[in-house]
Amino acid sequence: MSETERREEICPDCQAYEGNMDSRITSVGEDPETKAMFVTVTWHLDTCPQYTADRILMEDGARRYKEQEAWAKEALPAAFDRLRKAAAVARDDAVAAPFAEALVALVAQQAEDLGRFVPAPRWAEILEQYFPPADEEPSP
Repeated sequence: MSETERREEICPDCQAYEGNMDSRITSVGEDPETKAMFVTVTWHLDTCPQYTADRILMEDGARRYKEQEAWAKEALPAAFDRLRKAAAVARDDAVAAPFAEALVALVAQQAEDLGRFVPAPRWAEILEQYFPPADEEPSP
């Protein structure tokens, strides 16, 4: 495994550096040319407007993630139930049955551990797109 490069930046707004800083923001990126991963550390003073903006954006992202996860925990089981019911109808169709059963099996496997591979909000979106609640029309 290769060593990850560390890049340090002085904030252009507050001119903070390691010796006078109050806080730091650490981020990870990928060099577009070499595809090598790197870590960037940007130093800030507590009064820095960029630091304030970064904190607001991080807190908003965390809030939206929690909201999406809560929505998915409710939407996914209902959408999965609609999928299973639709697949049961397809069992009589020799062409459709294998596809329906495979989809149900894949979704069931993913549903066992929603913390891996495909995030729950995306699965819920996909399932609701093709298996909407009875009072909604499918999306094109």
